[in-house]
Amino acid sequence: MSFHTVKTLVLGCLFVAICCVTQPISESKAAGEKGDELTRQERWRRIESSEAQMRGTTTRVTVVGNAVMVPVTVEHSGTEVEVLLLLDTGSSRTVVSADIASRLNINLSDAGKTRAQVVGGALIEARRVRLNAITVGPHTIKNVDVFVVEHIGPPVKHDGLLGMDLLRGLKYNIDFQKQAITWE
Repeated sequence: MSFHTVKTLVLGCLFVAICCVTQPISESKAAGEKGDELTRQERWRRIESSEAQMRGTTTRVTVVGNAVMVPVTVEHSGTEVEVLLLLDTGSSRTVVSADIASRLNINLSDAGKTRAQVVGGALIEARRVRLNAITVGPHTIKNVDVFVVEHIGPPVKHDGLLGMDLLRGLKYNIDFQKQAITWE
């Protein structure tokens, strides 16, 4: 395999390979960050309906092999966009493509730059933006930060990654045969 072929494959996989995005490399831990996490958990609780009402709520998903793509609604400054995010328990952060940011009228030049580490240890540039809300299944979280990454390579069937920053604390079961997630 030539160097050019390997380089093309690596670039083409960057968006998919971001599945192991870690905490931003360029940011230091702020003193109030632990408090921010508690606030995020409280927002989930305030927004959620009673647990009994949500138990058994089902969301249709698209399953391709072992990949589960979940319909998600993202909102920024009054604009809502329906996206398909790859459920990725290996990603510490939720990531959307620059195309989705554009559809949300987000000016990326105003967004904070950060570096993220992907599978294999490579560092890539990402933008950190705050969305007004993200809804997945019966769950909505308000004022949530996501990473925006420019997709390089062949087309993919999803618009980004649904990471552990949003999945943490949610209980769900995936039925691969029925292509559905049941939220507990």
